[in-house]
Amino acid sequence: MTVRVDRSNMKISKRGFQFQPFRPTGDGGPLASAGLPDDEELLVFGRKDQHRALVLRQMVYHHIAQGELAGEPYLVTF
Repeated sequence: MTVRVDRSNMKISKRGFQFQPFRPTGDGGPLASAGLPDDEELLVFGRKDQHRALVLRQMVYHHIAQGELAGEPYLVTF
């Protein structure tokens, strides 16, 4: 499936994005081994049988995360 974005409807200033998109690296890992506090808030998403969790306080700064999941690109906004 090919997804195309109609850039004519986007409102991006001439300076570009004000925040750098967050680009998580690697294939993820077990959440239990991440060493996060029990009360850490997460933004969880998935595709097919794969899931990712992003730390909400990081997303508050970056507002955009992008990468690849289940062999397809993703873009998550907050």
